[in-house]
Amino acid sequence: MVTFLAIAVLPATQPCSRSDYKVWYLELNDRKEVVGIGVKTREMLVKDLFDCYRQTGRSNWRAFKSGEDQSTPIEIYDFISHNLHENTHFGNLPTLSQFQQTLEFLELKFEIQHVA
Repeated sequence: MVTFLAIAVLPATQPCSRSDYKVWYLELNDRKEVVGIGVKTREMLVKDLFDCYRQTGRSNWRAFKSGEDQSTPIEIYDFISHNLHENTHFGNLPTLSQFQQTLEFLELKFEIQHVA
């Protein structure tokens, strides 16, 4: 089963649409090797979670929160357990620029940019 690891969040630019953030993620195969990188809106991620629950009965999304050394599963209730503009994972994810700084620290020749 493919696993998606949320690695960074790109917050909405307008304060009135704070729930319109985008989540950057790594796609991992069964051997936990990175096979892809992508970005999803909050709505796309929730839809993907529901689809996965229908097919397997569990989440295939995980998040690596800032300051943590282990990832934790992203569950549907993470999106409904707080107010409309917050959830338990993405407020703790690094921003895209913070994640880029991590990549630079690791001296990887890899750059993530927001397009459009």
